Amino acid sequence: MDTQVETYIETQVETYIETQVEKEMETHIGTETETEVETKVETETENPSVTFDTTYTHVIENFGFGDIPISEVIEIYKDGRPFSHFIEAWLAHNYPLIRNQNKCGKYDFTDRNNENIKYDEKTFTKTKGGCKFMPSNMIGEGRTFNKEIFEEKAKKLIYIIVSNIHFPVIKIKFVRGIHLMVRYPTGIIPLKDFDKFFD
Repeated sequence: MDTQVETYIETQVETYIETQVEKEMETHIGTETETEVETKVETETENPSVTFDTTYTHVIENFGFGDIPISEVIEIYKDGRPFSHFIEAWLAHNYPLIRNQNKCGKYDFTDRNNENIKYDEKTFTKTKGGCKFMPSNMIGEGRTFNKEIFEEKAKKLIYIIVSNIHFPVIKIKFVRGIHLMVRYPTGIIPLKDFDKFFD
């Protein structure tokens, strides 16, 4: 990542944390000290079992469906909707993650070594024009983006951004939600940022 971009993100994250501390202090006046609140905001995703901001590349093998030509199966896997069912199971087998059995839950995984650390998988696809990492109930026709709810959720999560654009080659990157939302405040990583994001 470019040094100037890193510096900008760090500054924005620090500013965001300071703002959150002020909000938390207003909410918890008389019950928590400033240090306690600051620690709470900064450590919601601390000490996970994964490495942040590193791109992992995998080649998926042994996939198919009966006598459907493999070229057609590949195109189906490039659609984020069917792909998500398979990638979530695959991630739990290949990374230190435990799947959330509640399919309508607010996150997809917990950390195998710390159940308080939550992860959400989002797919970077051509069909969606990149990656939308806002809550699912904000995606789709007639649905609206709520910045406050988006930020509240993002700061508590680690996002697993998975690209299926070149399936069966996939790319995976773990990113703190607080960093991702500062870099992409609308909850969308555009398709044009593919190389930059996974670099």
